[in-house]
Amino acid sequence: MQSIIVSGSRGIAGFVTLRYHLTGDVARLSLPAPAEPARTDGLWATTCFELFTRDHDEDVYREYNFSPSGQWAAYSFEGYREGMSAIDIWAPRITTQVKDDALIVDVNFVAPHLTPQMVGACAVIEEKGGATSYWALVHPPGKPDFHHRSCFAFELPGAVVE
Repeated sequence: MQSIIVSGSRGIAGFVTLRYHLTGDVARLSLPAPAEPARTDGLWATTCFELFTRDHDEDVYREYNFSPSGQWAAYSFEGYREGMSAIDIWAPRITTQVKDDALIVDVNFVAPHLTPQMVGACAVIEEKGGATSYWALVHPPGKPDFHHRSCFAFELPGAVVE
């Protein structure tokens, strides 16, 4: 793949809009088949777009997985890869557009935390044949690790509450 551009916004009461725009030879991708929108574990094992968030100076963080299939997952962690539990959120709306040279995944959901956040946007991209690449705003030294504190590289202001 050539590039992934992630854009997004957080509006009133924590409503989040994200767009993951991947460019390259999309025919090479291993994409999951469309499925009923449902909470599903293990989405990161194939092509999946992710968002990690944490409050400033906190160890607790959240992981959101958005599959091009329409399935999703949301977890909270008490610390680095510890104390994982499912987060109770409304089901995100995920729409996927597949083009010859682009994969666009749009996500709309309500995040449970409204305070300023540190954010990490990332993706797992699997190609036909099993080759997998890991994309993030920042990678820590060594192997890719989206849970690593350095991956939370973007500061998101607090949400507006009306």
